[in-house]
Amino acid sequence: MTAPSFPSPEPDRLGLTEAALATADRRWRAEICRRYGPDGVLLHGFTPEGQGDLGSALRRSYEARRVAVALWRHERRRAG
Repeated sequence: MTAPSFPSPEPDRLGLTEAALATADRRWRAEICRRYGPDGVLLHGFTPEGQGDLGSALRRSYEARRVAVALWRHERRRAG
């Protein structure tokens, strides 16, 4: 006699990665605005300046956002 198997509840991975991306994006935007002012994202969001210098808070927040985007995209493809 085998014990009944129940599917283990899987958390909403897409929702979790979406929340992580939103948090990382907010932190990056705050850091870029702190460094370049209120138009920082518009002026530098897609330039090397928007990535920050190695070891800087801007670079750390940029890298965290980059990883969060990749994880979210992976989960979106997986869920789709």
